[in-house]
Amino acid sequence: MKHTHRIYTRLGFLIAAIGVILGAFGTHVLKEFIGESELNTFDIGVRYQMIHALAIIVLSLGHRKFDESKLDIALGLFVTGIVIFSGSLYMLATRNIWGNDSFRIIGAITPLGGIAFISGWLLLFFKGFKPEEKQVDIDAESKPSKSKHRRHRSKSSSESTPEALG
Repeated sequence: MKHTHRIYTRLGFLIAAIGVILGAFGTHVLKEFIGESELNTFDIGVRYQMIHALAIIVLSLGHRKFDESKLDIALGLFVTGIVIFSGSLYMLATRNIWGNDSFRIIGAITPLGGIAFISGWLLLFFKGFKPEEKQVDIDAESKPSKSKHRRHRSKSSSESTPEALG
């Protein structure tokens, strides 16, 4: 495995672990401090973080099927999307806890994280795979064609007839 893909795989594991921690934190701790709407916002951040953490892991483990430069860009876009999209949702959901409503402006950058996610997926869709290599069928080149094979068969079968032997 290429060094960069190993880093992305490990980063995906870490992001997924943090996602589980944040999900548990939201369910068990935050529900006492924030309202239903804010908790829903927090959960959306966790959901997108987990989906993209798993995508980072799967894509980096299957890196041989992809154009490496495009895959690296897509994985970077996913990490960026997690930080901007999920991170801004976490801040928006918990802004009342901090006693400061200054995080409201952060909602303006949330769509940029979504654009990063979408860009990564579309890049993989349109340009992600390696070009297919033409494979030469070695067996087909070494085998005689059917017509030669039939002549060979008919020739050998005529040699083994009683008239040919006697």
